[in-house]
Amino acid sequence: MISSLEWQLRLISWDLFVTLTWDDVENTTPRERINQVNRWIKYCSERIFAKRADQLSVATRYERGEVGDRPHCHLLISRVPVRRINLTTCFRMRHYWEHTQPHTGACTCTDTNTSDPKFAICGRGIAQVRLYEPTAGGERYMTKGKFSAEWAQGANAYELKKFDGDLVDALMINEMAMREMFTARNSGKRMTPVEL
Repeated sequence: MISSLEWQLRLISWDLFVTLTWDDVENTTPRERINQVNRWIKYCSERIFAKRADQLSVATRYERGEVGDRPHCHLLISRVPVRRINLTTCFRMRHYWEHTQPHTGACTCTDTNTSDPKFAICGRGIAQVRLYEPTAGGERYMTKGKFSAEWAQGANAYELKKFDGDLVDALMINEMAMREMFTARNSGKRMTPVEL
């Protein structure tokens, strides 16, 4: 049996499944990591998709790794222009996370060899950006433990005891994804891509 949230996430035609990690966990707070992910989404939206970030549907799950106990996040992204749903996009998005990030007050990098002076090479960690595979159960993984079936409740308890309420075990769904789920739920059919 699936949860209602998992069912609603399945109503969206997702395009990409992403995993992001951080190298420098000790020097970033959970709120800073959330802001970094949001800036990365905005950067990729403008540079790759040629659209505003709020035009994408995004579901983000923050959690800690079971082996190294390191924070990371998974994202489902939808409403990517059809011409951009390809491996080149995956590699570009990966590069933007691992190598190109906006300068912040806490940025200690010195390499500013980039065409845009607002950005510098200062990697955040590892990114895995994959084309979404509907049969892989990404929606179930995103809702594991917190909202899903009984088989995942033990996994959630295990993960919850690994940290002290630092916003890591959280599922965040942006406004566009919420609207899309609401529309799909009320119409009784799965959403189709905007561009064909």
